[in-house]
Parts: sequence; structure tokens; C-alpha cells
Amino acid sequence: MTRAPVLTHHETDQDVYRAEVSKVLSSFGEDTVALWERERHTPREAPAALGAAGLFRRRWEDGAEEGLPRLVAMCQEICRVSGGLALVAMGHSEIFIGALRWLGETPSQLSLLEDALDGRVIGCFGATEPQGGSNLRGVRTTAIAEDGGWRLRGTKRYISNVGRADYVLVLAKPEKPEHVSDLSLFLLPLDHPGVSIDGFFDTVGMQGCDVGQITFDVTLPYDALLGRSGIGLLYATHLLQFERLAICAQLTAAADTALRLAVAYGRRRTVGDQRILDKQAIRHKLANCQAELWNLESRLSELVSLAQRNGKMPAHEISALKLTAGESTGRIIDTCMQIFGARGYSKNFPLERLWRDTRLARLGGGTDEVLSDLVVSGLDRHDPKADDLIARLEALDAPRNGP
Repeated sequence: MTRAPVLTHHETDQDVYRAEVSKVLSSFGEDTVALWERERHTPREAPAALGAAGLFRRRWEDGAEEGLPRLVAMCQEICRVSGGLALVAMGHSEIFIGALRWLGETPSQLSLLEDALDGRVIGCFGATEPQGGSNLRGVRTTAIAEDGGWRLRGTKRYISNVGRADYVLVLAKPEKPEHVSDLSLFLLPLDHPGVSIDGFFDTVGMQGCDVGQITFDVTLPYDALLGRSGIGLLYATHLLQFERLAICAQLTAAADTALRLAVAYGRRRTVGDQRILDKQAIRHKLANCQAELWNLESRLSELVSLAQRNGKMPAHEISALKLTAGESTGRIIDTCMQIFGARGYSKNFPLERLWRDTRLARLGGGTDEVLSDLVVSGLDRHDPKADDLIARLEALDAPRNGP
């Protein structure tokens, strides 16, 4: 088991962990990452290397919420190297390992957890189906209990890293559900007879991570069920909070990278005898970008601290941050591309990749529209003081006499 390093006077645990992540990533050069993009697959050796270095295990060793600073550090450092690998690692750590750590009870499930923590097994998550997107209540995949096991049938699509993973965590319903939310989580080995990878989708961004579709009709042992039957939607909703926070961390790293590059370019590039960075229009744009980024980073830090204090994830607040972070990061990177001029649109510079990669944040882990409804649901509640004030104001809201 990897020992936690001794901290120096000025280092935090997050600083040390960040350096450890960066050290593992340093073995993957720019040419290697570019190859992942061209092949549209990240080899399983990449997330396996993170596991072998003890990084997944250390993320989780102090608990789900206590380990959030390490999650943020891991996501940010990986995102600076490869958005595709960040997506792979996030799905493995925050959904697959998170589910096993929270719900795993049987010997085989606990053994699988150990393998996942050490990177010997890589997992992904299958929720979306051809007929629906973010609405998990519309799942049609069925799980029928039979002869001490399960018959699992269905199709899942838009699964990140399905081409290189070993297991997929599948959300399914009984043949005749009592309620629309009567769902369960199942562990499905991707090499199991009856599982077919139908193909992959060409995506705008995150091209280092394959996105595919599977069809399956399989018989699984009883302990393929993870957690209790019928409350898989509750489990999935909880796990999505970690994914959403991870997305926010990746967005701040992408925005920071773009901003640093734009400032460096602005110092070097001249128009006439003046640096671009000395142009007032450019300086004001960069100032607004930095202000937006600082606000995002500050709010991310606050939510991590809040989750650690309360021992639970603040779902509405995380959704709100992801909602604004996706839009803000898009603006920041777009502005930085503009500062680069034509070079910003060229694949010789990383701005266009950051621009494409971060667009997924407004779709994955819950679309902007779904998250907007979730945030508003937290607002739509009884507020005695405001309700009383509105009642008194309405009572006084009458025309005065005379001119």
C-alpha cells in the first residue's frame, strides 16, 4: 500500500498529491497524447498507471467527501495534459470506484474494488440509451431475476471509454416496474458472452476518449447487482454529484491553461511597435477572464469545504456551479482564441482543442437545461419572510388619491 508522503512546512496534502499526479503524467509525451487523439482511444495503460501509482486509492482512502481536494487536483492536472484521459479517469474513479466503494458488499465486489483502485481493472458507466438522454427515468434496459441470477437485456450508448474498459456499470429496470424510478445498478463485464460493442461515435471534442454503444443479452450471477434492487436511480444521482464536481475542476484547469497561453502570447506578439498585451481592449478582456476564473475557483473551493464539513455533497450548489462554469469557461477560452487571431483556430495551437473539449461540459453529467430545473427546484420552497413581505406589499399596492 502506498504511504502518504511527509509534508514540508509550506506544502498541503493537495499540493503533494498534485505533484504525484503530474509525475505519472510526465511519462506521456505530447506525441503520445496526440496519438490518442488521432486514434480516438486512450489506452488502458494510462488510467492503469494512475492506479498503479496509488492515486485512485489515495483519492478515496479518507472518504468520499474528505478526498475531494485530491479529486480536484487529479482532474485539473490530467486535464492540462489530455481532456480525453481526464474523462476516462473521472468515469473510472468517481462513478465506477465510487459505486463499488459505496455499495460493494460481496467478496467478488470487494475484490473488484481492490482491482479498480490499483488500476488492474478499468470501469465506465452506461446510463444513456438510444431513445433518451439525461432522463434516467426513461431507461428501457431490463434486469429479470432468474435461477439465482439475472437476465440483463438492453442497449446503452454514448459510453465514455467503453472500448478500453473492462466493466461497465449498467442502469436497468425490472420487466414490470412498480414505479418509473424503479431502477438498479449492475456490474457487466465487457468481455462477457452476449455483450457486443456496436461501434463508436465521432465527437467534436474529447477525442482522446472513445464514446461507443453496446448491446447485450446476458445471464449474470446474483452478485452482479450492486446495492439494493429498485433504488439505482438514487445511487446514480448521488454518484453524478462527484462527476459534476470533477467536471467543474476540469473546466477551471482548461480556462487557466487558455488564459496563461493568451497572456504569454500577448507579451510576445506585437502590432506595430506595441505588444498586444498593452492594448487596452485586450487588457480589459483578459481582466474579465481572470475575474471569472477566480470566481469559479473560489466557488469550487467553497463547495469542497462545504461537502467536507457536512459529510455530504451539496447537490443544488454543485449543479449551479457546473451550469455557470460551463458557460464561463466557454467565454474565457473563446476570448483567448480571439487574442491568438488565426493561430487560435489552428490545430498547431491547443486553444481549439480546449474550446472543443470544454463544450461537452454543458451536455455531459446533466445538460444545462436539466441542471437549471434542478437549481430552480431548490428555490421553489416556502420562504416565510419573503412571503410575508410580498403579502404586505400587495395589500399596500393601491393608487394614491389626487394628482
